[in-house]
Amino acid sequence: MRGPRLGTSYRRALLDAELARLAPDLTGLVLDVGGKRVPRGSFRRQEERARRWVLLNMDAAERPDVIANAEALPLRCGSVDRIVCTEVIQYVDRYEVMLDEFARVLVPGGRVVLSAPLLHRPDHPLDRHRFSAARLGELLDRAGLCVEAVSQQGRFFTSLAHMLRQATAQVASRPLRALAALPVLPLGAILLAMDRLPGVARSPFLSSYATGYLVTARKP
Repeated sequence: MRGPRLGTSYRRALLDAELARLAPDLTGLVLDVGGKRVPRGSFRRQEERARRWVLLNMDAAERPDVIANAEALPLRCGSVDRIVCTEVIQYVDRYEVMLDEFARVLVPGGRVVLSAPLLHRPDHPLDRHRFSAARLGELLDRAGLCVEAVSQQGRFFTSLAHMLRQATAQVASRPLRALAALPVLPLGAILLAMDRLPGVARSPFLSSYATGYLVTARKP
């Protein structure tokens, strides 16, 4: 039985849209922390905009340009123009040290693009941390980086749709998964539309939910 494809998660789709919006600013020497040779979502590195795009990862199987721990970057002080760190910080044990390293290697005026999930299941034994927007801001400020913008990927109804879609994707039987997707995908579209209603953004309760956040910060 063939049915609708579940495809990319709602969180990933929203995050990729934010990255595409920020892509024109990813210039100079771009350090992609946790970057993989094969991209995870629909966002594609626009390497033609950058002087150089460097993939850094601890896992050699991901074929990075640099194999290293983000807590000890093998780079000179003030040598990086932009840092992209998407969906990585939740795996890092000493994330404060990593952010200090970001501040160290960035040039003055350099920027970091950092994302982290919130309402998303831990998908690995090392996936140990979750961060609110306020907490991400505090950590970046502590590292000496000035937060410029915070974007929230979804509110209450998007978070609900995200969890329903993720649960459906875990149904082991392909026929049953396809059957479950028939109502889940249209319902997801309705929930996403509900999340865009003005009253949702104004509600302290409904707007406090998020699949996660993306923050941009600058080194003074």
